[in-house]
Amino acid sequence: MRDQIETLIREVLSPLFEADGASLELVDIVDKVVRIRVGGNYRGCPSVPYTLEGIVIPALKRAAGTDVQVEVVS
Repeated sequence: MRDQIETLIREVLSPLFEADGASLELVDIVDKVVRIRVGGNYRGCPSVPYTLEGIVIPALKRAAGTDVQVEVVS
């Protein structure tokens, strides 16, 4: 699971965030909880929850299974 998530973030999600001057970082994976950090232009942005719900979480669930949970950490 870790390999799929790391590849997804590195090759697909991070380039999307970087195009907007933002960043997405994998912090940790504990059991089925994926902890990520959002930075750059997206830090504190009110649209981040929509980006997570619409793009990041569905992509992570496709890569790691529907029972995966995503937690955003500071």
